[in-house]
Amino acid sequence: MPEEPDIEALIVERLRALAEVDGWGRVNPYTARYLAAHASAAGGLAALVGDSAYLMAADPEILSAALGTGLDHQLPDLARLYLRCAHLMRGLAPQDRGAVLALTAAQENEPVDISRPGDARWWPRWARFLTTPYHRVLEGHEGSVRCVATAALETGPVAVTGGEDHTIRIWDLTVGATLRVLEGHTATVRSVATTVLNGRPVAVSASDDATLRIWDLASGRSLRVLEGHDRWVGSVAVGSAEGRALVVSGGADRTVRIWDLSDGSPVRVLSGHTGSIRAIATVEVAGRPLAVSGGADRVLRVWDLVTGSLTRTLEGHTGWVQAVRAGPVGEGTVAVSTGDDHSVRVWDLQARTPAKVLGEHDNWGRSISLVQGGVLAVSAGADRVARVWDVVEGSQQQVLHGHLTGLYGVEATTVDEWSVAVTAGGDATVRIWDLSGAVHHTVDDTLHTDRVLSVTTAVVDGRPVAVSGATDRTVRVWDLEEGRPRGVLKGHTGWVGRVETTTVAGRPVVVSAGAYGDVRVWDLTTNTQTARLRGNESSVLDVDAVVLDGLPMALTAGNDATIRVWDLTDGSQVHVLRGHVGGLRTVAGTELGGRPIAVSGGTDCTVRIWDLTDGTQVQVLEGHTGWVREVAVVPGESTVVSAADDGTLRIWDLATGTERGVLKGHVCPILTVSAARIGDRPIAVTAGEDDMVRIWDLSTGRHLQVPLSGCYDTAIQGTVMVAATHLGVCAVDLAEYQL
Repeated sequence: MPEEPDIEALIVERLRALAEVDGWGRVNPYTARYLAAHASAAGGLAALVGDSAYLMAADPEILSAALGTGLDHQLPDLARLYLRCAHLMRGLAPQDRGAVLALTAAQENEPVDISRPGDARWWPRWARFLTTPYHRVLEGHEGSVRCVATAALETGPVAVTGGEDHTIRIWDLTVGATLRVLEGHTATVRSVATTVLNGRPVAVSASDDATLRIWDLASGRSLRVLEGHDRWVGSVAVGSAEGRALVVSGGADRTVRIWDLSDGSPVRVLSGHTGSIRAIATVEVAGRPLAVSGGADRVLRVWDLVTGSLTRTLEGHTGWVQAVRAGPVGEGTVAVSTGDDHSVRVWDLQARTPAKVLGEHDNWGRSISLVQGGVLAVSAGADRVARVWDVVEGSQQQVLHGHLTGLYGVEATTVDEWSVAVTAGGDATVRIWDLSGAVHHTVDDTLHTDRVLSVTTAVVDGRPVAVSGATDRTVRVWDLEEGRPRGVLKGHTGWVGRVETTTVAGRPVVVSAGAYGDVRVWDLTTNTQTARLRGNESSVLDVDAVVLDGLPMALTAGNDATIRVWDLTDGSQVHVLRGHVGGLRTVAGTELGGRPIAVSGGTDCTVRIWDLTDGTQVQVLEGHTGWVREVAVVPGESTVVSAADDGTLRIWDLATGTERGVLKGHVCPILTVSAARIGDRPIAVTAGEDDMVRIWDLSTGRHLQVPLSGCYDTAIQGTVMVAATHLGVCAVDLAEYQL
């Protein structure tokens, strides 16, 4: 008999033929949405996803599910690049999806060919980013993700996460999608552990609601609730002793509690810690089942699970112990721990030798995991990174950076034959990292090495430049056309939170400000420091550098609730303005009716106008219901825009003090706003915690969305937008900007 035709392959062939006739830019909706599923079923997806035009046209959710987590190194580089940013593409038009893909390629320094569509509304010019190891971003939790564990279901490997939204989510690690959401806890889920009970995979979760819950992972059903702790439960682990499956938990009541996993009954309460317990692990050493606990008393305690006796106390941490994991490594059995002292430590549970310190995070360590069957550990910290360590050699192997905020959880596992780490972050994301073929972390000394908090522009020697300031204590200068580094300005001893440029005696200067009240002035022609402005009593959160009434001036806004006005010709302090109740967040200078004024905003939710001639407060503008994060003056108009934690952008008439409009679009606090003109149109550029930069036409209220994670500041020079982000600086071409 003749062989039956492959129906899926025939469908793919026909749909691709139609696309070749119509062009991917005009492909029919069915092809855009379902071609990926048909190609995956026919085994021909890899041949399709090397075409950037198809990637722009395809439905991001369907295509990313078909591609999975991208751990298969045989996938085209372009497909793996697509999976890095697919979460940012939802709801975007095809040309904007292409721009996101091109921007990701620039950020990761990937030499892929992506053609700019003719109808592209924006396009990346360059990016100078810290490149990140390959990972997928999974979204679903609403709020911080506090813990992660892994398990195996009949359908494949899964991650189990808990978070601030009181839920537990089960994620398919092959596809990269949520399988199920488990509800029942009434407070933050702090810890989760998985095991197998009577042949079925289960999870045990610990919560701030003082309970533990046992869940059937296959069905999502809650099996039982364990009550006994009288305050929040900080950590949970599973183990066994004498053939009985056990749950071991610890929390704010300073007790370690042991439960029978089968029926939920309490077995024993272990006392000894003098502070809250935040870390629990179980392990078997020389045939004896043990639990290891740690917490606010800075010590690890080792317990015999059969007798409940304390067998050993491990001392060495100088801060709270936040995480511990134990298991076989090489020929021995170890515990690895981390905590508020930033250190990652290894304890030999057999030899009783002093702990070995592997290294440190740049902030609190919060979670740790051992790579099963190997010699690696992975730790996660408040410094926004996970670190891979060789436990035997005592060396750091890799740094996994990409999260926007601190990490709370990490778990190492395998997906198919690939070694991965799964991280849980305060940025509400779960991330899957490819550890296969891990490379040593290297630092490019031409880049910022930490979050870039501010960016501005200037013209130096006839060429436009971008200037950025970062938490790495440096100010860097970039050629705006090419992104080429032009200089690095060093001198700050803390983070640089704001940079602004102006001219003094005909020479371009940048004023930088940040931690410890440090304000410095630099000549951009020579890249040398020319002055320090002393007087701020605490950190400076904003600075503006402007020429008012012919005089170059700097205005600073600080945590000491003052606005300080400086004469940049001699560095003298002209005024100290007080009036805000609480901290100041922002200040900008302009002229109104021929008089120099300042506009400020702060934690009292107000915008205030000041006369800089005599230093008096002129007006208080009310309307915001959250902290005012930034104000910006619209060039050529007596208009100021203000951005706030209430998620709104408000437009104010400076002459009358009236509110001219409220623009809504962000669904979170707005962190920054800048104002400019493109052609004859006044625009404002905002960035918020929703991973979105919005470019507003202030005449119509319409806006363009540019997906960009972790953006802290923007600036406009002509038709180029420059952005400061958690991983670096990038420039976006708005020459074809349209709404």
